Amino acid sequence: MAKFNSTNKALSTDLIYDVVIVGAGMSGSLLALSLLQKDKQLSILLLDENAEREATKNSHVAENPSFDGRCIALNAGSLDILNELALWEEIKPKAQVITKIEVSDKGYFGSLNLIPENYSNFFGYVVELQHVGKALSAKLSSFSSLTILYNTKLKAIEQKVEHTRCYLSDGQIIQAKLCVGADGTNSQTRELTKIDSTTMDYHCSAVICNVRCSVPHHNIAYERFTENGPIALLPLTDNRYSLVYCVKNDQAEEVKALSNDAFLQRLQKAFGYRAGIFKEVGKRDVYPLSLVMTKKPLSHRVVCIGNAAHSLHPVAGQGFNLGLRDLHVLAKVIVTTEPKDLGTFSMLARYWEYRKADHNRTILMTDTLVRVFSNHDHTLSIPRNISLQAMSLFPALTQPVIKQAKGQFDLFNRENLS
Repeated sequence: MAKFNSTNKALSTDLIYDVVIVGAGMSGSLLALSLLQKDKQLSILLLDENAEREATKNSHVAENPSFDGRCIALNAGSLDILNELALWEEIKPKAQVITKIEVSDKGYFGSLNLIPENYSNFFGYVVELQHVGKALSAKLSSFSSLTILYNTKLKAIEQKVEHTRCYLSDGQIIQAKLCVGADGTNSQTRELTKIDSTTMDYHCSAVICNVRCSVPHHNIAYERFTENGPIALLPLTDNRYSLVYCVKNDQAEEVKALSNDAFLQRLQKAFGYRAGIFKEVGKRDVYPLSLVMTKKPLSHRVVCIGNAAHSLHPVAGQGFNLGLRDLHVLAKVIVTTEPKDLGTFSMLARYWEYRKADHNRTILMTDTLVRVFSNHDHTLSIPRNISLQAMSLFPALTQPVIKQAKGQFDLFNRENLS
């Protein structure tokens, strides 16, 4: 197994690590776990400008699920990765399976029911982040070669021929062969290393909260397209849903400020009665939506993953799953690289060769869904509804959509990535 302990003579102020990961959220922490499970001797610094998260610093998470817990959708491919990390069995009791996805277009006849190849199969699960954080924190605490710094910001990166030097807000200087940016949509790593990115504003915001309806959800996820954008309902434990309700930017704060009853009435009018009557709602948060993408998320001895490389519209729940595939591939590339080549152009080029087709395909699919189904121009509404009906009548047409939704790809076979 590869070891990457630096042999370079550092300046007296430098602390030496094999890998610095900027961002101790889900992507950064899961990358650290993936690397350390493959090589316990790797020296890793996990850096985050935020305070330590409640889910990671507290050993207790309430047995009764929080009505306001933030959630993520994990597709079948992501479960395979979490199984490899020995995390899934701990998370599964707190997660809710998705066995069917109902897609509809408000005001039009087109609709589509997506069902896996057989009824014993599934698309994925939905789980609250606090449960993932608790399991992940417990795993990471067992590795002595991992250092985690909170409340510490990356101020500058000096990219040397054989290493990077990271200057931190607390005055420390870190030397590492590789710096990984896992620091989210507004990535400081991406900005400091001048990795080109493009931002396209969707001119809408997502209202995120948990809701409960009058009837059981029966493990069904809903994707409803409206004139203001999509509305997604993802099944949760205790017969709740995780709601993503897209509204125009000028309506977002108004919707957030509504009383619970007024909000449920507005949601009911926008979504309809496919899931029953909305009866209860939790705390609401609002996030402006845009597409952020990098043509190539690489710089000299630096790579960005997850939302630092691609921030997607939540319409199809693809963002976190795409990021999980990033870190899974990067970890395997790192530990199969010769020690002298860690962080080099050849190593990062190999990583990107594996990842670029998946990035391009997933971004194109998500962006197309948003633009086509959130546009109520009649020249688009008729063909898209005919397409939905055609897929409903001829199930073979849905297989590419189902494959993408399940996310089970051969990530290391170049021939299968195009």
